[in-house]
Amino acid sequence: MIKKGFLSLFTAFVLFAAFLFFPNSWIKAWISDKNVEQAKTNMSPLVFQGMYFQERMLKESNSLPLYGSSELNRFDPFHPYNYARATDTPYSIFMVGRGGMQSITHFLNFAAQEKNLKDKKIIFIISPQWFTKNGMPELQFSTNYSMLHAYDLPYNKDIDEELRHRAMKRLLEFDTVNRDQLLNIIYQYQLSDGKEKPVMGRLAMIAGRAQKALLEKKDLYYSLFPRESDKLKSNDKLITNQTFEQQLQNAEEYGKKRVSNDLMIENKFYKRLVNANISRFKDMRKNEDYTNSPEYEDFQLVIDILKDAGAKPLFVSIPVNGYWYDYNGYPKDRRQKYYDKMKQILTDADVAYVDFTEHEYDPYFIMDTIHIAWKGWVYLDQELGRYWAQP
Repeated sequence: MIKKGFLSLFTAFVLFAAFLFFPNSWIKAWISDKNVEQAKTNMSPLVFQGMYFQERMLKESNSLPLYGSSELNRFDPFHPYNYARATDTPYSIFMVGRGGMQSITHFLNFAAQEKNLKDKKIIFIISPQWFTKNGMPELQFSTNYSMLHAYDLPYNKDIDEELRHRAMKRLLEFDTVNRDQLLNIIYQYQLSDGKEKPVMGRLAMIAGRAQKALLEKKDLYYSLFPRESDKLKSNDKLITNQTFEQQLQNAEEYGKKRVSNDLMIENKFYKRLVNANISRFKDMRKNEDYTNSPEYEDFQLVIDILKDAGAKPLFVSIPVNGYWYDYNGYPKDRRQKYYDKMKQILTDADVAYVDFTEHEYDPYFIMDTIHIAWKGWVYLDQELGRYWAQP
């Protein structure tokens, strides 16, 4: 019995050692181009919480990454990925994001990929509903949080030190980071320039480097078995060999078949609202204001990390569904203050941007309450072509 127990323990140790010390280069060699292509549309945590897939995709000279949140998986024939595939554009799209992702999680991701962002054109979609009074909720942060990115941050000397410190200070405001005692000590040690618990801090830095190496190894092993791609709703004839005006008309017809209510919400989602007693949403946002939020500081971190990396971002400012927000009691003039503030931030930052906020009453530009789709994608597709053509 003792011998069997020892043998099991020894076998487990050997397997763990093999897992730990197997060369990263060998693991990378087993990750196929097909796996990378599949990862471009599955919006799996493996992509946005990991490093390897994004590193591979960012190194493709013709790749145009699209960063955002839940709008990215609103697939229809006009979606940028479908558009690029069907019209044979000089660029290919891959997507990073899902519901609940906001500026701080994107910051961590950009920081981890800083060395791969130099001169890289990227698209970043800004969602108005991020900018609530309390900013990023803890639950959404923890769901989308990347421990690998968080451990990479204090060791990433490519990032400006002041920017790195601002980010670590912000991250310590989240319980998810605070509860990680090792990471907490590392951050506090660096924020104090080595004065906070110097001995413990130095030991934590050594242990943290080992933790980071383990997380990188785990990312590589998981990359061998990516999730299947989401099924795309493609209909190439709606966009192939069609002018911009024809595509807009096709998107209008596409939307008309799916929307038949005064709030201009896709019928299947509108039905859910009705079933949930839609009247309870009446005036629910009468006290909301998107002009005062911790999200603005998080968004500034995004702008600053992309500048620090030498990336070439195109920011996309999108509207809400004006009909729905009127019903919610969030007045047009207050929404306009948010739109104006965002425009001013982007202008002051001297970054490229497109402003679609005048489309909040444009039928079929927004598919439900907040998500760009159909006509909105057509407008964005046109802007991507112009953006890619710029030096």
